[in-house]
Amino acid sequence: MKTNDEYRLRLWWLLLILLITSTFGLVLAHYGPASFDGPLLLWFRVNGDTGLLAGPQWMASFWSGLSGLGDKTPRIVISVLALFALLLLRRWHAALFIAGVLISGTLLTAILKHGIARPRPQLVSHLDHISSQSFPSGHTLTSTLFYLTLAWLLAPLLSRRISRLFLYTLAIILSLAIGVSRIALGVHWPSDVLASWVIATTWLCLWVLLANHFWPEALKDQTSDRL
Repeated sequence: MKTNDEYRLRLWWLLLILLITSTFGLVLAHYGPASFDGPLLLWFRVNGDTGLLAGPQWMASFWSGLSGLGDKTPRIVISVLALFALLLLRRWHAALFIAGVLISGTLLTAILKHGIARPRPQLVSHLDHISSQSFPSGHTLTSTLFYLTLAWLLAPLLSRRISRLFLYTLAIILSLAIGVSRIALGVHWPSDVLASWVIATTWLCLWVLLANHFWPEALKDQTSDRL
């Protein structure tokens, strides 16, 4: 019991820090790009030609491929496989939990985009199709929420500590890589992506804490020592 209480206390402190950071980011989003946005965007481009990515010719395909990991299709495929695995193990509540987190995260992204309505960067050429506002980065926010939630729910199914650590590391790397790819492709300000990482992590922590209190069945296999 003490271990679980300590675990919840750490989550509350983490949530508080993330909420403060998220609020600060949302306020700053109304005041245009941050001072580091322009230089970071240009860092990915050839000097004197903002339409070309720096590095080898295959860099465009590389960044597009990473960005594609945050598209709807791969997320849907992986979600179906994960839900199927949870249902086979009769973890009905966990399956509903992940569905709730991901659906609410998608709605949160749409609400923030509409409410803040931050324009896309025009400093460099866009190397990917865009159809909505800039803040937050939908690819980054939903992908971070998706991969972290999957790792958090599926880790207890792995018996070896090194396997669980690998799963968490893979989820973090994918989340970071997808976010960076959106900057490299010129479709988001770096501050959009940074805020999206924080908001996604905050949203997941909020869900976990609320579920711990109101819906413990969904988290019965999630313990503080699952790493």
